[in-house]
Amino acid sequence: MPAQRPRAAFEPLSPDLDVAAIVGSTPNFEYVARIHCDAIDENGLDIFEKLVLLHVVRGGKPLVVEGFNHRLDKSIFSEKWLKTHHSTKTEIARNLTTKTDLPLTIGHYLKNMPLLANQWNPHNYKDAGRQRIYLKDIDCPSKWYDHLKRIIPPGLFYLNMSAQAFEGPSANATSAPDGYSGLSGSEATIARPGDLMACLPIGMRAENLMCYIGHEGTYTPAHQEMCASLGQNIMVEASDGSIEYGKETKPGSSIWFMTESKDRRVVSEYWMSMLGHDIDIEDHFAQVNAWKAAPFKTYVVEQRPGDFILVPPLAAHQVWNRGTRTVKVAWNRTTPETLEKALSEALPHARMVCRDEQYKNKAIVFYSLGHYSTLLSKVEATDVDHCTVQRALKDFEHLFGIFTDIVLSECFSDELLEEDIEYVPFDSNITCSYCRGNIFNRFLTCPSCVGPSISDEEDTYDICMECYAMGRSCACISKLKWVEQFYWYELQEKYETWRQQLLEFRPHVKDTYQDLSTQRDRLVKKTLAEICQLELVRRPWVDISKPIVQSERFEEKESDSERVSPVRKRRKSRRSDAFEQTGRCHICRYPEPKWKLASCSSCTSNYCYGSLFRAFNIMPQDTMEMHEWQCPKCQKICSCAACRRDPKMNPFEPTCTLLGHDTRKIADPRSVESLVDFRQSNLRWLKKAGDDEIGRLKKHQKEADEKRNQSLMENSIQLEQVPPVMDHWTEYGDIPVDPALEGLDGSLLTFPGPACQRQQ
Repeated sequence: MPAQRPRAAFEPLSPDLDVAAIVGSTPNFEYVARIHCDAIDENGLDIFEKLVLLHVVRGGKPLVVEGFNHRLDKSIFSEKWLKTHHSTKTEIARNLTTKTDLPLTIGHYLKNMPLLANQWNPHNYKDAGRQRIYLKDIDCPSKWYDHLKRIIPPGLFYLNMSAQAFEGPSANATSAPDGYSGLSGSEATIARPGDLMACLPIGMRAENLMCYIGHEGTYTPAHQEMCASLGQNIMVEASDGSIEYGKETKPGSSIWFMTESKDRRVVSEYWMSMLGHDIDIEDHFAQVNAWKAAPFKTYVVEQRPGDFILVPPLAAHQVWNRGTRTVKVAWNRTTPETLEKALSEALPHARMVCRDEQYKNKAIVFYSLGHYSTLLSKVEATDVDHCTVQRALKDFEHLFGIFTDIVLSECFSDELLEEDIEYVPFDSNITCSYCRGNIFNRFLTCPSCVGPSISDEEDTYDICMECYAMGRSCACISKLKWVEQFYWYELQEKYETWRQQLLEFRPHVKDTYQDLSTQRDRLVKKTLAEICQLELVRRPWVDISKPIVQSERFEEKESDSERVSPVRKRRKSRRSDAFEQTGRCHICRYPEPKWKLASCSSCTSNYCYGSLFRAFNIMPQDTMEMHEWQCPKCQKICSCAACRRDPKMNPFEPTCTLLGHDTRKIADPRSVESLVDFRQSNLRWLKKAGDDEIGRLKKHQKEADEKRNQSLMENSIQLEQVPPVMDHWTEYGDIPVDPALEGLDGSLLTFPGPACQRQQ
């Protein structure tokens, strides 16, 4: 394994951190935009929901709606109520100091919160051994749920299926849409869901309405909301500095550091290249110095009771709790916009680190289309407000476009017919044995790798098509069987029914959404299912019942400079037919069987998939999907030692840092990686290219700004002028790292003075 880059260490926040001071003195820090919930009364829910759509969902910026503390029922949102009604309930708290779980009752935790909070002061807050006990991800009390459902704008609430009775801001305003005080007739039939998770059958939904109770020094590491969903977080109660049970308390609040959606790539690259962490792992709370040095804008907010924070999709954020007690309720929402981001960005990243896909995104697309189809079939366009119909149709078209991509990816090759396909009725519970992602329809299963599970049922080895294409599978590698959870004709019928329904309302999209066979013929690349079909033929079968020591054990090589000799003598051994045809990787010069190499269609060069991944940021399926693949050498971008001497060559520079992920502790133990060892980083390739972190980050930032500007212009959103912050890059070069890697000098930034007051 190559040496990893030093990792930035955990640096706690001082109890007397002055938020106003750091925001006022840091050019790339800015307060999160705020509106008062009373403003919703003045302008109506329709205007408010448009603001959320433009500012948070499409604009990708966080938003705070304040003032809900005046609408919360303090008789139930209180520490006393929790003790009275849930004191004996046992929950699993998280010991952030030891990274372990700790079962305890809510009453015991609440009783000891003053002790936990008072252990910290401006002089000892860096002590590593003190306890940080966080009661997080616990179920929200049903009474709290019922009350929040009445006061939170319905379109933003948890599992909102349709318009409903509502007593919160703008419930009685004349400018609000009728649906929020009670719809009737056809208008009620086409009310748009605020959370598409609600379209799933109840047993398939992921419950994510959770409570978080924390004390001074507890925190949530930097992360993005799961599956690119929208985050909603409201502080419902906190200690106020008064005397409780004869003990003095400290005012509770939470400090948030947040980013914009558009900066997700530069944030990810900054985390890996400069801080040495992967933000998809969610294990690092970044220091204030790290946020100051970042080449992107950071939004800061100190959340107090009644502050309702809206988190954009894919926007990184971290939270630090202050005072004796903070109590928050949080949930996530899924919309057509977030589903698209989930399938194109969030899930591929989660797949790399084997993170559970709890939201079943493809299933949400399928069932949401069914829900919208039912709504639109019950009402004529002339029966209701034109704008209401158009909004529903826009969602329907958006979802249908996503579904089209899903179905096309599962189309088999016309030349490789699959007759022996096992059918398992869809229940949403089949997950990939490797990446743990939820599988919607077609996947591969190994008939040889079947063992007993905890429940004494057969534990099959199932692999999703995405993982198999990138070389992940069981040790058998090939001879896997196809399984589908919907009969193919059923999906074809659904596609055609929804297509015809869409064309009734929008005939102008006829050329965009053709019948499925025409759409299939339009594709210029192989489908994901076709790639898997071809790889099943190409890759050899390994009989795991007869273990042998292979003469060519798979081992990734970083570059030709690492090898002492490009050709080594090997002990002669009998080779199976699958290993008879070999080739040499143009980069590392290591002989490999042809099935482990990507062969150029224009020349005789071969590239191993490991070199393509690390040196050129090319995933295995990126080459496999091409009918005619042109290698880096033919594209004049090859960065090997020989090609660098060619004056006509423009060597490719890796666009991002790959730290490598060892997924062996997470994936099914029967798993192997046969094409790319994803544990390996690309740090040597970055070094060869100059390792220009700042230049690479600038490039990511420029691309993010251009894409966002284009999107905002398309949606007629006014752009604000953002001053450049890259000139401040070198001001904070002293971010400490773990003591084992680099000594600490103890001169860490502190912020004396009283806690900041809310920015009005």
